[in-house]
Amino acid sequence: MTLTISDLIIHPTVRPQQQRTFNQIQENWSRFSSFFCSLPTGSGKTDIAACLLSNYLHANSNGKIDIIVPYKMHQDFWYSVLQQYGRKHGFSVALLKGRAAYYCPIIKSGANISPCAFDPPYARTCRSRQRCPLLKARREIRKSHVRILNWWVFKYVDLGEDKATFRIFDEAHNLLNLEALVRVEISSSLLRSLVNDEKPLGTFQNWEKTLLKDNKYINIELQEGLDFLRQLKGGLAQKELFIAQRMNTRPDSISLDSLRDFRRVTELISAISELIENPTDADLAFFLQRDRSTNSLKLSIQPFDIAYIFSKLFRGGKNLFMSATIGDGEYLAKLLGINSKHCLYIRESSAFDKNNHPFVLLKEAQNLSTATSDKKKNTFDFIQKHAQPFLRSLYKHQQRGLILASSFELARLMEGLARANGLVVITHSAGKSDSAVKSFINSKKGDVLITPSAWEGISLDDDLARLCLIPKVPFPMMYDPLVQRKVQKYPNFLENDVLITIQQAHGRIQRNPTDWGITIFLDGNFRWLKNKRKNSLEPWFFDRINELTAREALNLFDQMLERSNNRTKKDKKSQKTRDFSRMKQTDRDWLQTSGLADLLQKSEK
Repeated sequence: MTLTISDLIIHPTVRPQQQRTFNQIQENWSRFSSFFCSLPTGSGKTDIAACLLSNYLHANSNGKIDIIVPYKMHQDFWYSVLQQYGRKHGFSVALLKGRAAYYCPIIKSGANISPCAFDPPYARTCRSRQRCPLLKARREIRKSHVRILNWWVFKYVDLGEDKATFRIFDEAHNLLNLEALVRVEISSSLLRSLVNDEKPLGTFQNWEKTLLKDNKYINIELQEGLDFLRQLKGGLAQKELFIAQRMNTRPDSISLDSLRDFRRVTELISAISELIENPTDADLAFFLQRDRSTNSLKLSIQPFDIAYIFSKLFRGGKNLFMSATIGDGEYLAKLLGINSKHCLYIRESSAFDKNNHPFVLLKEAQNLSTATSDKKKNTFDFIQKHAQPFLRSLYKHQQRGLILASSFELARLMEGLARANGLVVITHSAGKSDSAVKSFINSKKGDVLITPSAWEGISLDDDLARLCLIPKVPFPMMYDPLVQRKVQKYPNFLENDVLITIQQAHGRIQRNPTDWGITIFLDGNFRWLKNKRKNSLEPWFFDRINELTAREALNLFDQMLERSNNRTKKDKKSQKTRDFSRMKQTDRDWLQTSGLADLLQKSEK
């Protein structure tokens, strides 16, 4: 690694954080196998990674690099950036998404559903292999130097013999919940719809009658659970073969329901095969419980050893872990089964002015709880009382805000409170956060976005939101047996996970150096969390924490809003509505080439 970051980067300038991080990794490349980098928003972490991989490929022309991201939307962003670096430094880039992103050329349903899993019987014998968009994407990604995947795709895809020698994990704090990749949930309704064999369903019903009874959940013994999975796998294999044979003979007759069944069957077979391979090493556990909403039976099957999962899915060569909230890097390395002596931990400062986005915990904040009906009532009364002044201020100054609720019940409470204060609310039900966020951002509908689930992965830049209100600490549902089991295995998991979530939430409304806003936190539980797990707090976040009275916090918010309104009025007075400089870039380019720009500017004088 001999090139400098100035030689590699596609931008004319290098930020100080980029220079320091690149140099540290470069100087220690031979000493360490893994690098954990806490790089806050604005530090240019994507360009740091792009420069590192460009440098790596200059020295290793046959190298393979995997970019692994948690969300599909991140893939497109990485692809657009790395294509520019590839053109400059002479390497190829490809991305592979999930099957729903590729249209099947022989199923004439009009639905964007690829009927094949990655290697089921149908895919091996399909007569459209050469023109299938999914298989084309797979062939392309095998040939490329840099491969951009999301974690869900990585679980299933076969990348061939060329394993990556350098892996980059974006938003690496999500690795703390890596077991979600391999969790399998089986309901009685799924058994009825997908399996013709009555034995698995009979086993389910027998567990309910003899073991579950009036309990909320029970543990199924490991051997008994494994016997059930092997039995289920046999029934699913028969279903898979039946649908595959039909698709090979009469593909046009296949219904959408059959395609969806086929997809679920192939995914289940693949997942079950992995689970039963080494159940003891994976710390596999079986939980049978009633679904709280439908009162139906659900069997959750999950390995709890994150190091085992990581070694099977991701480990190999050099690893770069990046996030604005790595938190306790040594703790994360330990969970992933990586020797801390082989790791370098880098924490960078924020490029943003901390005074432009304070994190305010109210001095009046109480330790809020919803464990009993009385505690819930007191909690909701407290939240309503102390949230209302900030919502009124939003309405008064005609600004927009974000409310991050810790449950759908709390989201409904905040929705009613916001509407009562004259604000137009955008919110959503379970599983519908994407459409609500897009409506709030792209269509600019509503004054307040209220969400229980989108605590990270969204950017509310500038006027999209000036207030982030967090009424309650987002503790997981402790009655969930999976959460209880994980807390038992990893004693620091709960506090570390919650603090990372809070730091991610704080970063939703400050996305560039001139952006500003305020985060108001109403739950006093944050105090003991902060003191107990200081290593999980990033230095850039710790510097922003303020404890103010409710009146002081409201005055600070009002002052920030007043300053903004004065600047806006001044800008509007000095600039006319058709100011050439404020046009969209595409419109300015067209005017410049058309020769009309001078005429427009003269008419404005």
